[in-house]
Amino acid sequence: MQTLHRFPERPDPLLTIVVPCFQEEETIPEFHQRITRVVRRLPVSCEILYIDDGSNDRTADILRHYQDGSSVRCLSLSRNFGKEAALSAGIDHARGSALIFIDVDLQDPPELISAMVDHWQRGYDVVNMQRNLRVGDSWFKRMSARAYYWVMQRLVEKVDMPADVSDFRLIGPAPLAALRALDERSRILKGMIGWVGFRTIELPYNRTVRHAGSTKWNAAGLFNLAIESIVSFSRKPLRIFSLISFGLFVSSICYMLASLVAGSFDIHHLIVGMASFMCVGVAMVGEYLGVTLAEVKRRPLYFLKHSSKADPVSLHPSMASIEGKKC
Repeated sequence: MQTLHRFPERPDPLLTIVVPCFQEEETIPEFHQRITRVVRRLPVSCEILYIDDGSNDRTADILRHYQDGSSVRCLSLSRNFGKEAALSAGIDHARGSALIFIDVDLQDPPELISAMVDHWQRGYDVVNMQRNLRVGDSWFKRMSARAYYWVMQRLVEKVDMPADVSDFRLIGPAPLAALRALDERSRILKGMIGWVGFRTIELPYNRTVRHAGSTKWNAAGLFNLAIESIVSFSRKPLRIFSLISFGLFVSSICYMLASLVAGSFDIHHLIVGMASFMCVGVAMVGEYLGVTLAEVKRRPLYFLKHSSKADPVSLHPSMASIEGKKC
């Protein structure tokens, strides 16, 4: 295994690069080598913060090999809480005044970070990387992603969610402070970042194939993301359901009157149709109640199992810690 090339120790980094990892033992060495070269050329002081999201392979051991407690740190969550929780852990524990999210699979080239920093220094608060070409993605994945953004742009209210923008982005000091002020439990960070606003730019890029291993994402995950995004940022489904309900009510009255006049009224068809529609409505309301329940419980977004030696354990409202050995 390669040894870590140490950066000059900088107690107050200006930029934190947050890297969530889950079962990525095959990709970490190559990623770390490339991100290290990038960081050395940046005009700002940096730290790299790896987040192990409860991996069962050698991910945590490899990250501990690279961490030095100052310029490279690692956090290990007690189990797999999901990518949104891992990114939230990065927000909570980043020491930089700005941060960058990037995946470790190398589909998002680390070499693009210099362009992101350049636009940040020009005055942009959020720099989103927008996929121009998705090399290696299947037809189904491209179509499902396109459908997701199509639905989001029409149902999500007062939130800018540009198409083909993933978590690969730079977040400046002002939006970062705003995100830390949001104490939500049901988190969709790409929606939250759009909601807080500030000056934003999208930079197009070509996404490459995964360096090694297999993707942890699937159609079910995208479907769940879509449902959570809608119920977290929009009341339009409830309004649409209310309008349809009123329309069905009027239609049922007209149907009954017309059937009575014609002498062919059959209430069974009306009951089946209304019952089916009510089941859909109950399911929709249940999704909103589920989000409300998560907020009321106030459970931490994640638990920390391990942290870097130089990383103080702080009880942020969105996290909790379990006393254990340091990375």
